[in-house]
Amino acid sequence: MIGEPAIHFTRGRSPGRQGRRNHGGVFLFPVLATALLMLVCAPGSPGGAAEPPAVYAYIGAPYIITAEVSGTHKFVLNFFNISDFVIVVQPQEFIYQGSSGQFYIGQVFDMPTKGTRGESYRYSASVLLNNFSYKGLDILGAFHEQDSIEELSIRFGAKRYYLAPLTKAQFNQLDANIENLDVKNPDAKAAMRSAGLTELGRVVNNDGTSEWDRDWQGLLMEGDLNPPRILESPEVTPTEEARRTNTYGKIKLSAFITRDGTIRELSVVKGLGRGLDERAVAAVQASWVFLPATKNGEVVETIIKFDVTIAPPRNP
Repeated sequence: MIGEPAIHFTRGRSPGRQGRRNHGGVFLFPVLATALLMLVCAPGSPGGAAEPPAVYAYIGAPYIITAEVSGTHKFVLNFFNISDFVIVVQPQEFIYQGSSGQFYIGQVFDMPTKGTRGESYRYSASVLLNNFSYKGLDILGAFHEQDSIEELSIRFGAKRYYLAPLTKAQFNQLDANIENLDVKNPDAKAAMRSAGLTELGRVVNNDGTSEWDRDWQGLLMEGDLNPPRILESPEVTPTEEARRTNTYGKIKLSAFITRDGTIRELSVVKGLGRGLDERAVAAVQASWVFLPATKNGEVVETIIKFDVTIAPPRNP
């Protein structure tokens, strides 16, 4: 049974597509190119004000990593592994800090997966990235402040890679250079130089102390459980009886969240009466959206306790 998470809202999109090789053995980025076209063709903001960065990148042998803000609470991640090693990519290793100082963590990849018994599920909590390969992924989470990101990073093993913000022109040039990258070159640095790719971003090694990741330790719970996130939480309006008796406050609910984010076994832990408990249960069951919990690279079923706030009418 987990603690009470913050309440957030929205939902995700379809899985990212795989890359493909051309006849010359050069690895191409169709997802990246599509995103680039959308960015370059988008009209400027009113009054000529500068738009906040929508794409972030790390470039440095043996990895190229990009993260594009693709909608409310979601990013498109592109990974290019030009090393001899297979790496594991997990959503919870994707973390960024907003201008308020708050940190946000990835929850799941929006891509099909199978359980140990062969059951099909919508989400994945880890993906293998083979050597000399590309993968495009949609990552979902209770993301906010996507227009004011101060620092964005992702970790592989004992290293955390910090991505730098890109302008539209820089993203355009990056996409063009990546199309010229020869992945068959055994010298990753030489391959990058030949494609005109220069280093961008920075990498930090784990120093073996708890201080290394202290800023975001609170994002995970005991046992490295990444708890369920509430993505859509429409307001629950008070009943007429509650209005007459001036009954407002918080209703504590408990729910079983499946690996697909489905709500089951929803019950009232502490209610307010006046018909509010029944209304809160019905509203959550009908319109609230959850992302499932993850642990040890797996999407898991979890019991969650959370509050539904019944607020007084703004204009009584």
